[in-house]
Amino acid sequence: MKLSRFILIPTLLILTLLLTTTSAANWDKDDHEIFELQSALESTYGKSTNFYSLLDIPTSSSSAVIKRAYRKKSLELHPDKNPNIPDAQQRFERLGLVYKILRDERKDRYDHFLKSGFPKWRRNGYFYERYRPGLGSVLVGIVLVSVAVEMGISRLTSGQERSKIERLKMGARLVAWGPRYQEVLASVGQGEAESKLAKGERKVRVPITGFPSLPAYPSQAEIRSGKVDWDKQESLTRAVLTNPSTANDGSGAPIVDCLVSGADVSLLDKFSGEWIRLDENDAAPSKIGQTWPVRLVQAVVNRFTGGHEDVLGEVEDDLEEKVEVVKEKVAGGKSGKVGKGKKNK
Repeated sequence: MKLSRFILIPTLLILTLLLTTTSAANWDKDDHEIFELQSALESTYGKSTNFYSLLDIPTSSSSAVIKRAYRKKSLELHPDKNPNIPDAQQRFERLGLVYKILRDERKDRYDHFLKSGFPKWRRNGYFYERYRPGLGSVLVGIVLVSVAVEMGISRLTSGQERSKIERLKMGARLVAWGPRYQEVLASVGQGEAESKLAKGERKVRVPITGFPSLPAYPSQAEIRSGKVDWDKQESLTRAVLTNPSTANDGSGAPIVDCLVSGADVSLLDKFSGEWIRLDENDAAPSKIGQTWPVRLVQAVVNRFTGGHEDVLGEVEDDLEEKVEVVKEKVAGGKSGKVGKGKKNK
């Protein structure tokens, strides 16, 4: 989990940088002329202005229509008729450039940019604008994606752990009560009396991986329909249990001690000496409240409210109790040795 998160966050940062940067193309001289002229028209007449709107014609106009519109507009924008407009000469010159572009092969190029959008000037060249999220949006996106990945990995690993627990429990039951015990479990699962379950307790030793080559436990539909051949199921199970090495089961896997009580199975913790009940429901996937952002917030809140001190205090108390127990054992051992020495004298 830590390794995947370590790889995920830098990858997301790199991807974000790639998406938030602008992209440039290798524009030619004619493209630059079109961009500059379009920008000048927008500055003079407004953002919605283009070559066709300047001439008051539709974009599908023919060459003849464009020519007539240009002549009409040139009379309207001629500097001699607009002495009170400071940039009348520049407007008239731009009109001439617009007409030149619309009457040759550059018209197709202009129509392309008019449809797909014009790039904007940025420092040292023309670039298409892209959505550039702020720092907050980037951080929120990274958190959401990392949480989704964490929960996905948790769901995957919890499914694997659940299968391991179920396989270990089934292996321990069959070793304890015999290869026919699957039929007993199936009958109890169909609502029959639990009195059929084996009584008492039995300690067994099985591979920690269980027996992967055991025949698959029948589905509920197969059990209800009565189509399960329990004799065949027992025969296959017995073959695996009596000679697991030939079935490639548990070879090289550590052997663990299990305590089987009816259908319940407990695993011996060699460090504490306690029996831990195996429950496949303990391998549930992480919930949203167990993901790293929530745990981080809880840790920060506990840090400022003093909640972490209570946890540390409990840990210290447990350590002190264990230290006292060890001291008592050591003291008892020493007194026993001294007493034995005096007796020998």
